[in-house]
Amino acid sequence: MVKFGALLPWLLALGPVAAQTLPPAGPRTCATQQADSYQQAQLQKRRPGYRTEKLTVGRLPLSTQRTAAATTYTLPVVVHIISDGEAVGVGSNLSQAQVQAQLDVLNEDYRNRNANGAGVPAPFQPLRADAQFQFVLAQRGPGGRALAEPGIDRVSRRALGFDAPPYAQAYIESTIKPATDWDPDQYVNVWVMGLSNNILGYAQYPDNTAGLAGLSALGGAANTDGVVVLTSAFGRAGSAAAPYDQGRTLTHELGHFLGLRHTWGDANCGDDYCPDTPPQLGPNYGCPTFPHVTTCSISPNGDLFQDFLDYANDACMALFSLDQKNRMQAVLAAGTPRRTVLLTSPALCTGAPLATTAATSGPVCAGSSATLTATGPAGASYDWSGPNGFVSTLQNPVLPATTLAMAGTYTVQVSVTTGACPGAASTVLVVSPAPPTPVLAASAATFCPSGGVGLTLSVTNPLVGGQYTWAVVSGDGLPAVVTTPSISVSPTQSSTYQLTVGVAGSACTTAATISVRALTPVWSGAAGTGSWFDAANWQGCVPSRTTDAVIPAGLATPYPTISGGTAEVRTLTQQGGLTLAGGELALYGDYAGTGLLAQTGGTVATRGAGAQRLRPGTYQALLVAGGGVKTIGPATVTQALILAGAILQADSALTLAPAATLTETDASYVLGQVQTTRAAGPATENFGGLGVRLAGVTTPDSIHVRRTTGQGQGTGAGLSISRYYDIAPAGNSPLGTTLALAYLPHELNSLPAAQLSLFQSTDDGATWRDQGATRRDATGAAVSRDYVAGLAGRWTLASAATPLPPAAVTYAIQAFPVPFTAEGLSIQVTTATAGPLDVQLYDVLGRAIYNRAVASVEVGTSLVPLLGSGQLQPGKYILVVRQGAQTAKLNVVRE
Repeated sequence: MVKFGALLPWLLALGPVAAQTLPPAGPRTCATQQADSYQQAQLQKRRPGYRTEKLTVGRLPLSTQRTAAATTYTLPVVVHIISDGEAVGVGSNLSQAQVQAQLDVLNEDYRNRNANGAGVPAPFQPLRADAQFQFVLAQRGPGGRALAEPGIDRVSRRALGFDAPPYAQAYIESTIKPATDWDPDQYVNVWVMGLSNNILGYAQYPDNTAGLAGLSALGGAANTDGVVVLTSAFGRAGSAAAPYDQGRTLTHELGHFLGLRHTWGDANCGDDYCPDTPPQLGPNYGCPTFPHVTTCSISPNGDLFQDFLDYANDACMALFSLDQKNRMQAVLAAGTPRRTVLLTSPALCTGAPLATTAATSGPVCAGSSATLTATGPAGASYDWSGPNGFVSTLQNPVLPATTLAMAGTYTVQVSVTTGACPGAASTVLVVSPAPPTPVLAASAATFCPSGGVGLTLSVTNPLVGGQYTWAVVSGDGLPAVVTTPSISVSPTQSSTYQLTVGVAGSACTTAATISVRALTPVWSGAAGTGSWFDAANWQGCVPSRTTDAVIPAGLATPYPTISGGTAEVRTLTQQGGLTLAGGELALYGDYAGTGLLAQTGGTVATRGAGAQRLRPGTYQALLVAGGGVKTIGPATVTQALILAGAILQADSALTLAPAATLTETDASYVLGQVQTTRAAGPATENFGGLGVRLAGVTTPDSIHVRRTTGQGQGTGAGLSISRYYDIAPAGNSPLGTTLALAYLPHELNSLPAAQLSLFQSTDDGATWRDQGATRRDATGAAVSRDYVAGLAGRWTLASAATPLPPAAVTYAIQAFPVPFTAEGLSIQVTTATAGPLDVQLYDVLGRAIYNRAVASVEVGTSLVPLLGSGQLQPGKYILVVRQGAQTAKLNVVRE
C-alpha cells in the first residue's frame, strides 16, 4: 500500500539508525500497514497458534450498524515530543501552541466542522459525517500528577540515551515506545519525532473486538499502542511544513487507531470495507481535480480523493464518510481493549464539572412542539438522551410533535476539548393529554337570512368538566354568551364558528369548526303571482340585503314584478325578466345578468356601503346612494339619474336621454363620461344638468355634449379643471350664443375661481384658444361667455394667468348680420389678446368715412356693434380692424 520497500529489511532493522539530516518531504507515506505486519509477526512469536489472518466479512453489515444511535466519545491524548534537548519551541521541541493547534484540527475533522468541508464536490457532500469523536489533552500524568503543560510529555533523547533522529520504525517500536509510553488504558499515546524513509506517520490498529472486516484479531502489544507522527507534519503552526502543514497526518493515523483502512484497501482496487467509499486504483497524491477517474471507478464521479484516509495533501483532505464513522463508532461500542476504557480515564479532567443547566420550554400538550435547552461554555459539545431512545447533539433540540410517551427526564452531557470535566444536567418534560376533539352539530345546515330564525350549535361528545369557548371565524350571529356546550346563533350570512375545549387546570385545548350556509334565493315563480315578496315564488326565501339572488332564464312561470315597496337584495343575477313598475329595487351588492329589465316606474337604487357594479342597459330612474364607488357599463337613463352619496364610475359613456336629468353634488357625481343630445334654440338649454348651459342660439340646432369628469387638460401650471366638454352641433356651429360651463368645487385643481376663463380646442386638446369670460359665478360654480362664435370643439375652464397650450394667433372678422340692419353694422372679432380695437370704414375712393375706437374686447370671440354705422349710405365699403400691430381687412356691402 505505502511505497515503503520490502517488509523483511524493515524487520531486520532492529538497531537504531544513524543520525542524518531530514530530506524534504516527498509524497505522503503512512507506514501503518508495515507496522501492523510487524505487530502481527511479534504476536505470532509470543502466542503460539495465534492466527494473523484478517476477517474478510464483518460481524454486522454497516447498513445494520447505522441504525444504532451514535455516541460522542471523548478521548484523552498525551503527546510525547522526542527532541534533541532544544529550548521549548525551538527545533524538534515543539511549542505548546503547536500541540494545541493539532488538537484543534482533530476536533474540527472528527466533528465535521473543518472549514474546507464545504469544498467537497457536490456528489460527495452527502457522505460527510460527524464521526462524533473529540480529543482533549490529558490533565494529569501517570500517578495522578498534575501536568504543567496539559497533554505534553517532553522527552530529551539525550537524557534517555536514544540515538539521534531520524528513526526507523523498528527502533521506535523496540526502544522509544516502551521507554516512554503512558498507560494505554488511560491515554492515547502520540509520539512526535524525526522519521526515516520519508514516513509521515503510522498507527497501531485496535484489537478486533467489534468483528470488523479488514482487521486481525489483535492489534499489537500494549506498550507500543498509539500513533507516531513526523515532527514537520504535526499541527498547523510552528515547524509544520507544506504540504503537510494542516495537521491531517494525525487525523489520518488516528483513523487507523480507531479501525479504518486506506480507501483503496491497500491493494489495486482493493476493499476498505466501507461501501460508501468508491473503489480506487491506489492512493491519490497532491490535490487531484474532480472528477478523478481511475480504472476501477464505478461512477463518473471517480475517487473520493478528499477522504482523510487517502494520501492527498493536507489542504485537500476534508471528510470521513458515513461508513467510516460507523466503523470507528463500532470499535468504541464493542468494549475494545485500550479504546473503550479510555472514556473513563482519570486523565480526562480535573476540578469541578462544567457548570451546566437544562430546561424545557414548559409543560406542553400532546401534539405540540417542545424545546430542550442547555447552557455551557462557548465551543462546548452537547449530548442529550431521553425517553424512547431519544438522542441529540444539538444544544437546544426541538421535539416537533410530542406524545405522552415522550414525557420524562432528559439528560444532557456538556463537554469541551480543553480538558475540563464534562458537566451534566437533567430536566423533566411534562406532556399533558389534549382533550378529545369536539364533534359539532347544527340544528340546520342551511338557513334563510331573512327568516329571523336562530340555529342551535352543540357538541355531541361533551367532556366532563370541560371548558367551552365559541368564536366566529367568518360571518356573524354569535350571541353574547359563548361559554356553554350549546349556543343559539342568528347569522345573516353564511358563517363558520369554532369551538375550543379545555380542561380546568390544564393549558391543553382542542378545537373544531362548523359552518352553516345561507340559502341563495332562486326565483321559481311557483306561486304564479309574479310578486317579488311572495316567498312561494322563491326557492329558499325572499331575498334580503344580506343575500344574493338569481332570476334564471327559460322559466314558463311568471317572472317577478315589483309594483311598490322596497325589494332588497345583495347581489342580483338577472338572466330572466324583471318588471319594475313602482317602489324600489334596492341593491346592496352587484347587479349582473342579461335578462330584460322592464322599468316602467319606481327606482333602481344602489344602497351598499362599499363598491358595487351595475350591469349595462336602460334605466328609467337610477339612484346612486350608499358609499364607495359604483361602476356601470354602457347604459342609458331615460328619466332621472340622481347621485346621492356615492360616486358613479362610468366604464364607457353614460347616456342621458333627451328628457333625462342629472343630479350631482360635490361629493357624489358621475366620474368618467356622460353624454346627451338636446335641441338648442334661443331659450336657455341646460342639457339635463350636465353642466353646460346654452342661450341665444339664433338658429335652432341639435347639439351633442359629452362631459369627461376626473381628467384635466394641459400639463404643469397650464392645467384645466378636472372636467371638459366635447360639443358637437349637428349643423353649422351657432353664432353669437352665450355658453356657460359648470364645475364642482373639488374639480378646481387648485385653480383660483376668479381667474377661470373658457378655453376651446378644435384639435382634441392639443392646442387651446382662450375665449375669455363674461361672467364668473362663484356661488353657482359656473363661468359664462357671451357672443361665442363657434361651439364645435372641446371646452374646459382654465386660468387666464396660466393658460393651456395656445393655438396660433389669428383674426376672423366678418360683417354680421348681412345686409346692414337699421342699427348699422356689427362685426365678430376673434383675438388671442384682450384690448381696444380701432375700426375704420373706407369708401371705394379710399376716403375714411368712419373712424373710431371700440371698447376693449376680451380674449376669444366677441360680437361688436359699430355704433353710428346705421347712417351709412348703401354701397361697398372696406372695413379695417386694428388691435395693436395686428390688422384685418374685409369688404362689406350695404344694399
